[in-house]
Amino acid sequence: MLEEIGGSMFSENNQISGRQVFRLLTYDFLGMGTLLLPTMLADTAGRDGIFCILAGILSTFLYLKLLRYLLKGMKTSYPDFLKQKCGKVCGYVLWGGYFLYFILMASYTAYLFSTLMLNGLVENVSFYLVLMLILLLAFYGMAGGIEGRARVYEILFWFLMIPLFLMLFAACREVKPAYWSPVFVADGKEVLSGSYYVLFCYSMVSIVLFLKEYVADRRKCVGAAEKAVWFSGGVFAVLYLILIGLFGAEALAQMKFPAVTMMSRVQITGGFLKRTDAFMFSIWFFTLYAMLNSMVFYSGNLAAKVIRDCGGYLEGKKRMLTYLILLLLVYGVTVLLYRNQQFLDRVTFLLWRIGTPFVVGVPLLLCVFGKMPNRGMEERRTEKCRTKKHGVEVCGKKENRDEGKKCKKNVRVLVLVCFLFGCLFLQGCNVAELEDKAFPVLLNIRDQDDFQNVWLNHEYAGNKKVDYNHLKVVLIERSFLEKEAEVEDMLSMLEQEKEVPWNAYVMTTESCDRLAQTEGELDVLLGNYLEELLENTSGIDQKAYPTLGMLYEERANHLETLYIPFVDIEGEQSGAVEDDTEKEEQSATVWDDTEKEEEEQQPVMTGKPQITAYEVWKRGRAAGLVDTDTARAAFFTQNFADDYTLQLAPELYVKVDAASCRVKETEKIGAGGLTEQIVTVTVTGEGEILSGTVSASEKEQLLNTRMEDYLNAAATHALEKEIDITNSYRNLGADNRTWYFKYQNTPAAYEKDIKIQYLVKINWKSE
Repeated sequence: MLEEIGGSMFSENNQISGRQVFRLLTYDFLGMGTLLLPTMLADTAGRDGIFCILAGILSTFLYLKLLRYLLKGMKTSYPDFLKQKCGKVCGYVLWGGYFLYFILMASYTAYLFSTLMLNGLVENVSFYLVLMLILLLAFYGMAGGIEGRARVYEILFWFLMIPLFLMLFAACREVKPAYWSPVFVADGKEVLSGSYYVLFCYSMVSIVLFLKEYVADRRKCVGAAEKAVWFSGGVFAVLYLILIGLFGAEALAQMKFPAVTMMSRVQITGGFLKRTDAFMFSIWFFTLYAMLNSMVFYSGNLAAKVIRDCGGYLEGKKRMLTYLILLLLVYGVTVLLYRNQQFLDRVTFLLWRIGTPFVVGVPLLLCVFGKMPNRGMEERRTEKCRTKKHGVEVCGKKENRDEGKKCKKNVRVLVLVCFLFGCLFLQGCNVAELEDKAFPVLLNIRDQDDFQNVWLNHEYAGNKKVDYNHLKVVLIERSFLEKEAEVEDMLSMLEQEKEVPWNAYVMTTESCDRLAQTEGELDVLLGNYLEELLENTSGIDQKAYPTLGMLYEERANHLETLYIPFVDIEGEQSGAVEDDTEKEEQSATVWDDTEKEEEEQQPVMTGKPQITAYEVWKRGRAAGLVDTDTARAAFFTQNFADDYTLQLAPELYVKVDAASCRVKETEKIGAGGLTEQIVTVTVTGEGEILSGTVSASEKEQLLNTRMEDYLNAAATHALEKEIDITNSYRNLGADNRTWYFKYQNTPAAYEKDIKIQYLVKINWKSE
């Protein structure tokens, strides 16, 4: 009974369904497209890369219309159709072109596959060993034939797509919409170049011509391809928008595998997953594996037809031997790609600039040059009859029940192997046991020598391997942070270390050793204490504090002004005091020469580290210290503060809740007829008086006016140091295209030219 059911579900007729074609093609598109396409589009068209994706999808659909027309005239397999249409000699030449393309694409995929595994998952493993294991797994996958592979991918499809969608959804929380603008900046040449890259990812859609002989309902072949293009195109578009919103176009253009980096930034509530990017690696494992199998399968199909024309016949073990030989050829070419950068560049050029026009252009030319000659079915059938097992003569495709059972078994084993292999990757492929590892939560960087020679080769007692996956805080001495070139080298090195998390907070201090001496007085490790110091700050969103990932991005983007917490021991003199003095002198003009009392934001803990100031990070470099009041005003203006407590007079303290600050750039005629560039910040929300009294008749106007004076004074004081607490430069692309193009090449002049003006419209609660 079970055998009958199994036989009805999985018939062994060397045919696949339209749904299976859709999923096969989706795997082929997603693997290389999600890995390489975002970087290429960002480098070519920047933010307009999304339009390149749309143009590439539309052009692919037009191309599928041609393929549909071509398929109607095909009464035989595509390789045989080429010989009939172009002649025997020219047909064999085209076969050779396709064979070369498939082998090079398989080798490039294997190289990409192996490199990705080495860079992202496995450590201290030979490239040749990883490549060999991948090719052996591919060889085993070929045993099930196209039916076996189609069934595996059909089963695994939603098991892979659902986690992908969930990870993309989780990454949306970190997107900055300001990074999406401005658009329509790239010229026509750049858009065309980007569209070509999209077409390169979709060039494999032409294999529907090879798939025709394996599809049970051939009318659904092109329809399945169209669905695959729609589905994968939607993934490409969403992924690209998320990557642009996360990193910015400039930073994205410099990344090797940005989707990998994106997934490493996704945080799952609960912390039960050590590395969330392992989910994405599992997806790439199967998509690239599918691509590799497809290329070897179609090259083997061509090789079988050549042998057939020479009087031979490949089936069973002979066909598997052919696949083995082809995989050995792929192994050799992949090794050359790995060892010779020049050869890699040439193969890349050959695939993109010659191979893609070839596979796209040949079907196009066949459509242009008329219809296929009208020949009888018997004449068009070139499959020769061969005598096989038990003296039974079969013609072309043959059915073998034993082979069918073997195929079903191969499918089941292949699914198991793939899942086990994927689970291995999800664990991070860690060789060392937990007891043999050390997990530092704090990284101290004092100078260049300390960074290069100490932490990279650091060993704990007992020769434990250092694992930085749990790193919480990177603490950098201020003297080192101000050295632009050395900090650039440090960030470059850290970015290459996959174990160092992008979401680790960055803090600065005068002396790392001095802070380390306080660890004995703390109940937790210093790194955990500093993390809690940030995350438990009253009223401040954690997104306000810079991480390593933010510094990486700003190296290329130069859009944002960040505030790095300066940590010092409570009550001790530090470099932050000098700025506090200036601020107090400046603040006296607001409150009738009355000395401002500093607000306590944290409980006083004598002898324990506290945030006493903030180092401004602007245009990818340190720009000087500001006091905590200036930083909190910046956080409030940028909507990073859930509530904002401030002192408007000696005895008058107020608190603003649920505030919203809207920034707008305008120009007006100032004194002397000169045009002034005004950044206007409109503040709305609810407020209440914490201490002090104000008459009811003047409460609204007085409190709003005094709050405007306070914020205007803070903004003016910061502008004197060329610091914009509104961070309005980041939003110029969306808010003011004129200013964006004006300061695109001279960003340093922006803070010198603008004036900041606050308009406070707080609704103050009655007592």
